[in-house]
Amino acid sequence: MKVTQTLLLNWIYMLCFFGGFINTVSVVKYSYTISHFTGNTSKVAINIASGNIMEVLKLIFIMVSFMIGATISGYMVEGREFNLKRRYGYSFVALGLGLLILYSIARNSWIFFYYLPFMMGVQNGLFISYKGVVVRTSHVSGSVTDAGVYLGHCLRGKSDDRWKGFFCFYMVLAFLLGGFFGVESYVWLKSKVFILVGFGYIFIAGVYFFLRHRCRSVLCLEEERSPFK
Repeated sequence: MKVTQTLLLNWIYMLCFFGGFINTVSVVKYSYTISHFTGNTSKVAINIASGNIMEVLKLIFIMVSFMIGATISGYMVEGREFNLKRRYGYSFVALGLGLLILYSIARNSWIFFYYLPFMMGVQNGLFISYKGVVVRTSHVSGSVTDAGVYLGHCLRGKSDDRWKGFFCFYMVLAFLLGGFFGVESYVWLKSKVFILVGFGYIFIAGVYFFLRHRCRSVLCLEEERSPFK
């Protein structure tokens, strides 16, 4: 089970990696963040004050797209705790295929752009917590806060929270690495980088299917060895 847990944590870090990857590519290509909205909300207020209504509408549509994605996740998945019984893999296959299809037929349209925050909304809304730790795979503000809080707990002697602090730190690190490789990939591939993202999400789905299959195999093996059977 230790190997399975390690694989699960790495799978979550992969989601954070692609969250940082897509958001950075969006910033470089479109000059908008699409995975977190503190700055965008501030920009809405600034543009309202400046009378720039078109920019206000564009920012609002980005946030609405994200919210629609999160709403779909909330409809598909009951509960906020991660559970291997849920079909996260199919969601990521659908997101990856949707991105590839839109890239092939409408890569230069506004529909394609607004699909990106929609993807982030779906991804971030699929599960909210893992073993009591809040999981954010599309942004890192909360993870930085949580890492600091758990570090404070450790300084007070609560060693049980140490793994939670490392968990949050690695989510931030994965997002950072994703952002770095997003910029580098865009420099070399330009818009074709979205093809890489689409297949990346399909790969993430494959990892999840393998993880779920492995977990079921381990559980079945434990049941066969049980002296109470």
